[in-house]
Amino acid sequence: MHTVTQQPAFRATRRGFSFLEAVLAAALLAIIASSIFTVLGYAMASDRTDTARLGAAEVANRVLISYIDDSTSIRKLPDTIDYGGNTFRWDLDDDYVRIEEPNRQNRVTSGKSGAVPTALVRLKEVRVTVWQDDGTIESRQPGATPGVRLNRLINPFGYRGADSTERILESPERITELLKHISEYEEPDPEDGPQGPNP
Repeated sequence: MHTVTQQPAFRATRRGFSFLEAVLAAALLAIIASSIFTVLGYAMASDRTDTARLGAAEVANRVLISYIDDSTSIRKLPDTIDYGGNTFRWDLDDDYVRIEEPNRQNRVTSGKSGAVPTALVRLKEVRVTVWQDDGTIESRQPGATPGVRLNRLINPFGYRGADSTERILESPERITELLKHISEYEEPDPEDGPQGPNP
């Protein structure tokens, strides 16, 4: 007679996390979460900066268009302009740009060789700077907050539509300036002579 001995069933054992492993896992999770929040914070700050710059560019474009349409209208604009939930400050300066004609000695204006109408050699470079005003003292000057600078070369009396022409004709000061701009001419430098500079 055979005796059957029953073997004990195999029981799998599961070992739990040790305290050290739990601490390391928590630390790793905290590092990952911190990295994610840092990246998200940077992305949100960058988005706010880009939004402010886009708003500044739009304000700069509007100021420039106002100046081109009627340069005297700039005096009526406030120091700060609200746009897109932000407040912006602006500054505008302009300067004449001289265009040199290579073969001006071949041109004859008012009987003078080398003379060129002022309207053809004097243009204006207009520079508009707009920056965000966040309420701090530093933001009263450009550079501390997001901003843009818009440059454009314009003909001060180029045709820009019926409205702009009407405004010119309504202002005696601008009519005088227009006539002066059209009728005056620039003579060649005396040392250049009538045939232009010597080689």
